[in-house]
Amino acid sequence: MSNCAEIITIGDEVLMGQIVNTNASFIGQMMTEAGISVGWMTTIGDDRQQLLHAFRLAETRAKAIIITGGLGPTPDDITKPCLVEYLQDTLEFREDLLGRVTKRFTDRGFEMPETSRNQAEFPKSATVIDNPHGTASGIHYSRAGKEWFALPGVPLEMQHMIESYVVPRLQDIGLGGQVEVSIYRTAGIGESHLKEELSNFQQAQELVEVAFLPKYFGVDLKLTARGADQNEIRQRLTNAEALLEPDLLPHVYGRDTETLAEAVGKLAIEKGVRIATAESCTGGMIAKLFTDISGSSQYFERGAVTYSNEAKKEMLGVPEQLLNDHGAVSEEVAIAMATGLLERCPADITVSVTGIAGPTGGTEEKPVGLVYIGIADKNGSDVKQFRFISDRDLNRKRSALAAVKFLYERIKNLDL
Repeated sequence: MSNCAEIITIGDEVLMGQIVNTNASFIGQMMTEAGISVGWMTTIGDDRQQLLHAFRLAETRAKAIIITGGLGPTPDDITKPCLVEYLQDTLEFREDLLGRVTKRFTDRGFEMPETSRNQAEFPKSATVIDNPHGTASGIHYSRAGKEWFALPGVPLEMQHMIESYVVPRLQDIGLGGQVEVSIYRTAGIGESHLKEELSNFQQAQELVEVAFLPKYFGVDLKLTARGADQNEIRQRLTNAEALLEPDLLPHVYGRDTETLAEAVGKLAIEKGVRIATAESCTGGMIAKLFTDISGSSQYFERGAVTYSNEAKKEMLGVPEQLLNDHGAVSEEVAIAMATGLLERCPADITVSVTGIAGPTGGTEEKPVGLVYIGIADKNGSDVKQFRFISDRDLNRKRSALAAVKFLYERIKNLDL
């Protein structure tokens, strides 16, 4: 019998791609943090036969089966009756659950719909998992050495049950283990190149699990140590870090969940500099990366979206002759945008971006994905050229992150 978990996500809308399966991602993350291995993730539609087949398969290979979705009051919510059928149980009407459902509506000034009465029907042999955020109670069975959990598909409701009930229950029966995780965040380097840089990769892999997690503009390197003894796994993780860091740290901007913009913000505060942005093809995305962060007013001065040539001339002072001679997408204009903004605002460092995001607008000389990023401060200016090969959305996202990475490098080496 496998001591791992299986996650079963139910819903036609998930299969059809109408919603992203964030539930499975969240549960997988929570299981991993608790030291519980997830062996399988299964997604199926609102179909009785498929559901029963998934239950049969999961029971043969997993110790814990975690089901999300299909607990609502509508006819296509079939998880509860299917689970009861599979485990040979019966449903009973519970007045206490009806009271909870009714109160949920009346507390918000609504009358309970008649269709919601079936939320008070509950498997006779199961344990209720409380739901303070909705009307569908979670279901827990402990049968023949297996742990069955059926949870609502609404993320907030499911997350509460995972954290408050499912994880503690699985740890109580000894399914979890000790886990230590270390994440290094890099930018501007691909997975294969990063792996080539790590001369001690094989030795580190003998100590811990090493995973490369590609992002829009870089790679996260995740080290995971598992075991029964906390001190032993922590030592293995420390030893693996020591093996990798000499080659790895030059590419690292942060650890764990820190974003590139947050890393720039910390540097800016440390060095007492204020940042301003001049954006063309990214249309304000760089400014958004900073202003998404609480407290960014300490270092973010302003952002200018200068999409047209007229805007570049009027707001940044880019000479018309420069635009005529080199075009808006050029290193000369990128530098002029950055220096023009620096002259016109109280920022200490400015970054600019101009490019062709696509899918139209490219030429043989200046293809789609060509981007120039300029930077300026009291020590002068610089420019970088990039060629992103993707769709419009990703080209813009990568351009914005490349600009933030350029700021990181510049501010880190800034001598004030």
